[in-house]
Amino acid sequence: MTDFLNCEWTELHRFLGAIPHGAKGTEFTVWAPGATRIELELDGGPHGIVLTRGDDGLHKALVPDAQPGDRYFYRIDGGPPRPDPASRFQPQGVHGPSEIVDPQFAWADDNWKGLRREDLVIYELHLGAFTTQGTVSAAIDRLDELVDLGVSAVELMPVAASAGKWNWGYDGVAFFSPSEAFGSPADFRQFVNAAHQRSLAVLLDVVYNHLGPEGNYLGDFGPYLSDKHHTVWGEAPNFDDPTHGDAVRRFFLANVLHWIDEYHLDGLRVDAIHCMKDDRDPHVVSEMASLVRQTSESLGRNVLMIAESNVYDPEMTQLQSEGGIGFDAMWCDDFLHSVFATLRPDEQLCHRTYRRRKDLEQTVQYGYVYEGTLRKQRGRARLDSRVKTHGLIYSIQNHDFIGNHPLGLRLHQLAGHEAHRAAACLMILSPAIPMLFMGEEFACEKPFRFFVDFSDPQLRQAVVEGRRREYPQHDWEAGILPTDPQAFLEAKIGDADAGNSETRHWYRSLIAIRNRFRTRGLLVDSCLQVKTAPESDLYLMRYRRGSEVLTVAVRIGADMEAAPVELGVEGAMLLCSSDVAHAGNEQSRQPVELRMNQVLVAYSPDPESSQADIR
Repeated sequence: MTDFLNCEWTELHRFLGAIPHGAKGTEFTVWAPGATRIELELDGGPHGIVLTRGDDGLHKALVPDAQPGDRYFYRIDGGPPRPDPASRFQPQGVHGPSEIVDPQFAWADDNWKGLRREDLVIYELHLGAFTTQGTVSAAIDRLDELVDLGVSAVELMPVAASAGKWNWGYDGVAFFSPSEAFGSPADFRQFVNAAHQRSLAVLLDVVYNHLGPEGNYLGDFGPYLSDKHHTVWGEAPNFDDPTHGDAVRRFFLANVLHWIDEYHLDGLRVDAIHCMKDDRDPHVVSEMASLVRQTSESLGRNVLMIAESNVYDPEMTQLQSEGGIGFDAMWCDDFLHSVFATLRPDEQLCHRTYRRRKDLEQTVQYGYVYEGTLRKQRGRARLDSRVKTHGLIYSIQNHDFIGNHPLGLRLHQLAGHEAHRAAACLMILSPAIPMLFMGEEFACEKPFRFFVDFSDPQLRQAVVEGRRREYPQHDWEAGILPTDPQAFLEAKIGDADAGNSETRHWYRSLIAIRNRFRTRGLLVDSCLQVKTAPESDLYLMRYRRGSEVLTVAVRIGADMEAAPVELGVEGAMLLCSSDVAHAGNEQSRQPVELRMNQVLVAYSPDPESSQADIR
């Protein structure tokens, strides 16, 4: 009979865990090659149901009495009760029983075909902090707000179940189960359904480089975890074991499919992909890319794979047919840290060093600063030509940027509202994919500190000490401990109406301009000319195609006493800082002055009448 170890890749997720089969009952399958006897205990009985062990290490049983909603544990060779490694739901937390979940749902997104990479404007959020209630059901009520803003995709920080009542999500241990803190699997499906009805894509952050330190029972079942590779955050998956590596890889590939097929997700953002240790060829992330491409074609909708790489990886978005990994996009934190180094030159929020002005000039001109691959980290890149940035994701703040500050402060709180808006213009009107972090569009005043809720006192103390050790450059005495409930409660962003209305209008206008000129085929790398004057903190991006020219002039820096810079700009003003000279004119044909952290965006249909030069 076809099973998990022999089925087609695109069917992997249908063979692990508790799979309901209607009136026939539920089939339970668990991979535990080191176990002699696996017993199933249903909550309320019966107990002691012995699963049949195969030579491949798979234990299976079809139980007629087991139906969706029933809860269960496994016992391994008579040991203590353990949740299912492929549990679809942990209603009582990661230490409690698993629940059988019916994957059937009344989807209303048959006409939804996903988004192209080129159409992405991403909004990253944490479900627990996005609303007062902190649930997926409550988050549905804010989707229209995001549509009004103009974003096209929501990126959820990890939802896989982790220990405690709140967590950033990067300590997940039940990879197939959405956290009970956010709602039920049906609630999560309803959120995705509601997003698609509003033409919003839903992306999910997944963590495959390590497992969390509490509630991690995979090692009890078999060699899921490596004794060769380690991470600073927890135990690493056993992807390259010569005996069991294939099965471990299939377990994680099944999880990829699970989210895409059973929850209709439009893409996955794979966390810290450079920390996914695998000495085999092809690398497991390459297999993930292949699998998702097959699945996307099979489903008839576009599914995207996004990598979080700590540096630019030239292989990551390269086609597999050309020797690359085959992902669609990757984070490029060089933009964020280069902006920050220019605005706050005496601070560093990263282990890598970023130089004031020089690195922002290189990023705007060429695309990035640091370079490396999955198996070779190299460091700073010396560039003389621009890379294609349409597969890079730029941000000016994200969960790491804010959360790695001891006070959880946001960019406008560190650098001021004008600097924040100038940075947003440079990000959103670049050819790269822009990503906002929840609340930045209305200059949210709420901090977003790191927070966890482990029950083990030693783990709680280890987290506190680990943060101090990982970021020794900060003064942590004034901050709230990550284990303090206030770290989570104060992170809730509140209502947009309570924020800065000018900033929100600014973001809406920028995104509208981006969408307009992306649609026209103008706001792309191939049409871009860059001119910089870093000594004046001035960055000019001019997009030219045929008879059209879009000029984006951004002055951004820390020297608020710097003299104004005069620009010769002709064309219709689309957006500008409020006191830029001549900003109210339909067509400005006189010089304008930009002071520090001011912006001007102009458009001309005639290339002979649109010039922007530093005078």
